[in-house]
Amino acid sequence: MKSLILTGGIAVLCGLLGACSTAGEQAAVKETAEQIENAKIAGREAARTFVTQDFRDSLELQGNLIAAGAKRAAYDSLPEQRAAYDSAFISTVRTVRPEVAVQIERYNRR
Repeated sequence: MKSLILTGGIAVLCGLLGACSTAGEQAAVKETAEQIENAKIAGREAARTFVTQDFRDSLELQGNLIAAGAKRAAYDSLPEQRAAYDSAFISTVRTVRPEVAVQIERYNRR
């Protein structure tokens, strides 16, 4: 009975505080327009390697993809920034070197 009252009291308190931890977590995760723009810039910068370099073979291309993936890892837990990075990266490569973009997209499907 005491635990039921305690649980009910916590539920009411959380309701008054705005859903307790979920509201705090949402505020902490909210991504700003500046952060999203910075992710786009990082994606474009990572794409430079792919638009300026001729790859001798698919192994060299794959190695550069791993390096770009390491740069992208900073955005893995930030969905809007991750999407902005990915979009800027592939659209930059697709615009300048569409044949390389096709190869990159093949690797990403695996």
